[in-house]
Amino acid sequence: MPTVAITGAAGVIGSVTAEVFDDAGWDLTLIDIGDENRATLEASFPDAQVFDVDLTDADATMETFADVWEEQGALDAVLGIAGGFAMQQAVESTADDYARMMELNFRTLFNTARAAVPFLTRADSSFLLGVSAPAALEGQAEAGLYGASKAAVASYVKSLGLEEQGAGLRTTVLYPMGVVDTPDNRAAMPDADPSTWVDPRELADAMLYAATRSPRGHVPELKVRATS
Repeated sequence: MPTVAITGAAGVIGSVTAEVFDDAGWDLTLIDIGDENRATLEASFPDAQVFDVDLTDADATMETFADVWEEQGALDAVLGIAGGFAMQQAVESTADDYARMMELNFRTLFNTARAAVPFLTRADSSFLLGVSAPAALEGQAEAGLYGASKAAVASYVKSLGLEEQGAGLRTTVLYPMGVVDTPDNRAAMPDADPSTWVDPRELADAMLYAATRSPRGHVPELKVRATS
């Protein structure tokens, strides 16, 4: 069975994605931060490899993927779902706001890719995905730093794919084109209609689709939106 590593695996999107890949017969390596998240993942996916790691720590991330390879002897796909969101006005944003958005969204992906690609490219064909956002494409009021960090994710993933395509690595940028239906978003917007939001399972299904394409049917970008 192929092996997939999923970062941000304890979050809403990450956990649903783990379920979808598990149902499809993949071996799971699940990565998140914190004892509580680790315990949740171990209880939900007893056959998975689970790691508690701070992906903003380059050395810890390198060590984690070395351990993945040592234990599994294979790595076919990496889904970089870890990230975060915050709102600030563009001019009133602080250097700390900038650092936090870049750490959560870009550095986590950057460290993950640097640690994982040497193992991914040992396979004849492999796959890496990063999650961007509409704010990276169109801008968004009071989310300039978030959009900038997600634009960095998209550009890096696309560039990585161009550099490593000769080694059999395919990369995809996923764009959830709208609000994702999560408990936090429902709590933050109680008067909104969540039936018009993007279903996390649709994102997970899209990731499985992208991960299972052949080199003759590669999908470099995926935009998933709700049309209701």
